[in-house]
Amino acid sequence: MQLFHRLFLGIVATLLVGLPYAQAGTLVATTHPLYLIAQAVTQGIEQPVALLPPASSGHDVNLRPSDRLLLKQSDFVVWFGRDYEASLKDILEHQRNAVALYDLKAFHRLPLRDVQGQPIKDSFDPHIWLDPANAIGIAYAIATVRAKQFPAKSRLYLQNAQKFSEHLLAVVHVEQANPPRHYWAYHDAYQYLEHALNLKFAGALTADAELPPSGGQLIWLSQHRPSSTAVCLFAERTPAASLIQKLSPVQSYPIDEVMAGATNFVDGWQAIAQQFKKCTP
Repeated sequence: MQLFHRLFLGIVATLLVGLPYAQAGTLVATTHPLYLIAQAVTQGIEQPVALLPPASSGHDVNLRPSDRLLLKQSDFVVWFGRDYEASLKDILEHQRNAVALYDLKAFHRLPLRDVQGQPIKDSFDPHIWLDPANAIGIAYAIATVRAKQFPAKSRLYLQNAQKFSEHLLAVVHVEQANPPRHYWAYHDAYQYLEHALNLKFAGALTADAELPPSGGQLIWLSQHRPSSTAVCLFAERTPAASLIQKLSPVQSYPIDEVMAGATNFVDGWQAIAQQFKKCTP
């Protein structure tokens, strides 16, 4: 994994110009997936702080005055960026202690797709942490920044990033699905998993998780059903029984994309992968 180290060392070096060099500061990760990766990178060295509760996504941020003070006083804040945490933009975008991962331009990026699976021009799907290669890149980015801020601990940070990488890749190897599996999503949020798990997207019910699917889209899904058997539908929460009936035959599975129930990233990723592997249409 030295390639990741060299790559992010060069990219992050430009951002380190404005970052404070720390004596004994605090690392803040905004959302739960970032916190879990930061926790792996800092194991045995320091304890990062999670800004938001585990179940919170970057879309639903409600900061208290104490949260704002924490962000200001920390020597390193890692966040995804405006595309996922838009409500943090005004606070963090010009804050010298914050690094927006989307600004690094080094991760595997995919465009958003419409409900029929067509890429949307000039768009960006922000769920990059679900791609194992991106998660490893995030770990090395955090390790590189922290190693520069705490040179005496640099070897430990980078060793932790390497251990995280090896652990995650071993799990990916075990969880990879061999035959292609078609699936529906309530809303399209899982495409960064498709390569690792050999998944084929067959359509989404709605473009926005907060909006109900239209009748026209339900008809389109039925007309383009990838199998005569039950299609797997993945959603953040259980769809209404009436909706399931309209799409029948279908098997619904919950997917915790922000890994709210996980205490470490690799277990969280593996839990998601195992939900997908239950799909056997």
